[in-house]
Amino acid sequence: MAEKEGNGVMVKGVQTVDVPIHWVNDGEKRLDAGFYAQDVIKARILIDKIKQSLKIQLVSDFSSKIFWPGRFKRHYVSKKRGKPFLMPSEVFMFLPKSTKYVINYPQDVAIKRDWLLISRSGTIGRTLIATKYLEDFVLSDDLIRIIPKESNNGYLYAYLNTWIGQALLTKDQYGVTVKHIEPHHVANIPIPRIPDLEERINQKILEAHKLREEAQELLLKAEEMIYSELGLSRIDEDDVEYFGGEIGKFVRAFGIKASDLDYRLDASYHVPIAHLVVSNLMKSGLGDIKKLKYVASSFVPPRFKRSYVKDPNDGIPLLQGTHIPQIKPLDIKYIWKKMKNLQCYIVNRNWILVTCSGTIGRLALVSDYWSGWAATNHLLRIMPKEEKINPGYLTGFLLSKYGQVQFQRLIYGGVVDEIGEAGELFDDILILKPKEKSVEDKIGSLVIEAYNKKDKANQIEEEAISQVAETLTEIAEME
Repeated sequence: MAEKEGNGVMVKGVQTVDVPIHWVNDGEKRLDAGFYAQDVIKARILIDKIKQSLKIQLVSDFSSKIFWPGRFKRHYVSKKRGKPFLMPSEVFMFLPKSTKYVINYPQDVAIKRDWLLISRSGTIGRTLIATKYLEDFVLSDDLIRIIPKESNNGYLYAYLNTWIGQALLTKDQYGVTVKHIEPHHVANIPIPRIPDLEERINQKILEAHKLREEAQELLLKAEEMIYSELGLSRIDEDDVEYFGGEIGKFVRAFGIKASDLDYRLDASYHVPIAHLVVSNLMKSGLGDIKKLKYVASSFVPPRFKRSYVKDPNDGIPLLQGTHIPQIKPLDIKYIWKKMKNLQCYIVNRNWILVTCSGTIGRLALVSDYWSGWAATNHLLRIMPKEEKINPGYLTGFLLSKYGQVQFQRLIYGGVVDEIGEAGELFDDILILKPKEKSVEDKIGSLVIEAYNKKDKANQIEEEAISQVAETLTEIAEME
């Protein structure tokens, strides 16, 4: 028995849909079902209705150039020899940190502030306006670059992030194992022109963009102060000596005293940079060493079955590990607000969330915006004792190399990296507190303000994107 659903028919769990033959004949003559998904059909019908009253242009009309630099062989080198390189997932982080450095790269991989970046491989269609901070990196060829015409990138960005823009942006993806799109797919996306709306949306998006840049600057300033005010040197793998000198760095062979094993026989726990971190912390004369258990408590909630809901009014947002480092949380899902034991997974203001499964040690401070959201059991909750430490300062310190290395050395597991349940593993992480409380509070306030600005930017952006989608839907319904 067939059941009508939207523009299609659901037969035994399989959705079928009829489409006009001219849709097949247009363009690339696509026969893959994803090209005619329900959201794509809704978007195309909406655009067809809007055409009757609004001018329609293409993304190419908003842009002076749309391109990607082509694949190139990546020659990885040490930090001292190369330029920092970012993969697409790293580009969308709040404060991208490169783990790889390259030389002999094509010149057209460089980007400029205010360009639009669109992921073209893997997870398709993620869009970001480049901040000035990204100009210092070499960016992956898996990002399509859009050089916008003057003062229209805000509206273009907002439209591409609506459900309409995303449906049209992802419909052209091709490939079996890894999906891709090409610049000409982006160039041919139709965009309705509504001058009054465009100006308002453009201003909102540019405001959000400015707040994000300010937030990144604050976080960088806080990080710099942690090093300068505490007399800590910046460290990385280039500062570590291995057996065999430079050749030994490829193998990373080192020795360890039996007295320093600490009941851990895994090499990752004893990497030389971890010992360098502890040594430098101990040498600092500008701070006091405290173990994490003395300045904060922590826990990981038990595993739970997630009851997702489609209507946000029936649930609350769920933070997952991938959301923690992102400049804006992408693909948020909602879990049922009446779920059993839901309170165990709710997070509160000034808590610190840390990924403890998969990619370990990524963390974020919970601001007023996230307070009351739920978070997965794969996130460690650190609850600062505010009478003993500033939550912003603790966040900044744990984000620094001196915090991150200590998280990394705790990892265990074969296929999936884990840190495990809270307890002794986290209790002994060393925190260097400034001797002067005013220094701690100054650094902490910078970090807190950075996260507040980031979240305010996200709220402004979400409102602008929703306004574009709602306006276009209302116009289509009137036709």
